[in-house]
Amino acid sequence: MVAEELTHLVPKLEGLECWYVSCGGAAGSTFQLVLGEKIRRTTPLKNQAQSEEFREFEGEVCIYVWCAWRLDQVEGPLTSWDDAKESVEKGLKALIGSRLEAVEVIQPAWDLNIKFSNGLRLHVFCDHVPGDPSFDGNWDLRTQDLSIGIGPGTECRIEHRPCEVHP
Repeated sequence: MVAEELTHLVPKLEGLECWYVSCGGAAGSTFQLVLGEKIRRTTPLKNQAQSEEFREFEGEVCIYVWCAWRLDQVEGPLTSWDDAKESVEKGLKALIGSRLEAVEVIQPAWDLNIKFSNGLRLHVFCDHVPGDPSFDGNWDLRTQDLSIGIGPGTECRIEHRPCEVHP
């Protein structure tokens, strides 16, 4: 059931534009891709480290990455979770304005590969496994009515979120 819902949702991500990337600061190498339509938040965020636009709007779809990842350009690797903070931020912000051209989820660990319209490719390696991982998940995908949590290991959770009324 979970795999079917995820398999059904993934193709719908293709064509969405990345309009914001939240990264850096205390979050370290974890990040959030903000995709699709801009939806006004019922309560604006107060975090001044984020742009005014992001404090006022959320994405139609958001992808949060908590595990190991690498961002490649045509010539080879551009940056990764293990890179210097400045390189991570610069590389990830290069995704802004590009569209998702292809999205692939690879079982059984639910690794994620995304090809962007600007030629960049994001590879998410689900390295948090059962036992005593440093974090209890690998990546999340959230829409207005769904929250899909991946990891640790082969775990995939889907929660239906209550719809909020946006003015």
